[in-house]
Amino acid sequence: MVVGIPSYDRPDIYTVLYPDGSLSEYSDQDSILELAPNTATSVSPSLLPSWVQDSANATLFLSTMIEPRHGKLRQDSSQNWIFCPGNLVDITQGIPLLDLPANFQTLSDTGQLFRGHCKFRCVYNARAQVQLRNCVLRHVSAHGLTSLVAPSSLKNHAKLNESDRSI
Repeated sequence: MVVGIPSYDRPDIYTVLYPDGSLSEYSDQDSILELAPNTATSVSPSLLPSWVQDSANATLFLSTMIEPRHGKLRQDSSQNWIFCPGNLVDITQGIPLLDLPANFQTLSDTGQLFRGHCKFRCVYNARAQVQLRNCVLRHVSAHGLTSLVAPSSLKNHAKLNESDRSI
């Protein structure tokens, strides 16, 4: 892996880090690609955590569901992920998890997909934390108001002068 590229101080030097931890420097006249060992693998890196495997226990609580469900993650012949609730074996009756590698982080961050069979109390607590994160506290700045007293109701708000009402 190239870890250093030419700079103003060293305009023709590339630094290469090898898997064994050793470093080498090459000038731009050297053919780095020919000198570097071939470390390419045929396995592409997965965007999913290591626990997401076929038949892995999981808890799912999608925003369209009434309550969380325990079940297993399954992969069909097209490598699509399906959540099979309970002891369901037939993946055609499961819940498809569309593009799980791309959506996993969102499902996890929003309290919709959990590793293993979590207690429902933990699932509900996680969902509550997500909702709290999305709460926004609003306040109105008094900067620029001509009146020193804030209106206590909408009726009093209508009585303010035009500039204070717009603020």
